[in-house]
Amino acid sequence: MFRGNVEHTLDAKGRLSIPAKLRELLLGKGDERIVITNFTVGGSRCLDVYPIHEWVHLEEEIRKKPAFDSRMVVLQNYYLGGASECVVDKQGRILIPPSLREYANLKRDVVLVSALGKFRVWDRETWKKVFAEAEDKLMQDPDLLGGLGL
Repeated sequence: MFRGNVEHTLDAKGRLSIPAKLRELLLGKGDERIVITNFTVGGSRCLDVYPIHEWVHLEEEIRKKPAFDSRMVVLQNYYLGGASECVVDKQGRILIPPSLREYANLKRDVVLVSALGKFRVWDRETWKKVFAEAEDKLMQDPDLLGGLGL
């Protein structure tokens, strides 16, 4: 399980050095492959990063759904269609494909944010905005989380 967030930087080639604690979670099953795909929250773009075993589980769950349901087609076109399998190199880095860096408007400064069995990569300025919007919603509606049964 991923927890919290970590500020980090991309190098000039678009490589992201995965912090040791996240790398252990990503590679815990002995497989250096990960899957990166596009995601959006309230109109703000980021990337979802999955350990390969979590991605395979997601694919298995999607396979169980009605293939011609229009929502599933949208999910497949957007989420699966944008996915890229990557390998964590010996220095603990991943090369984020240019198309995904462009999609999420990733520059040099990024934030890795937990999302349970995966983490998200945000442009630092975009993350600040998204976080502030979430905080505002919680301040306006303190019962917001209560509706989730937490």
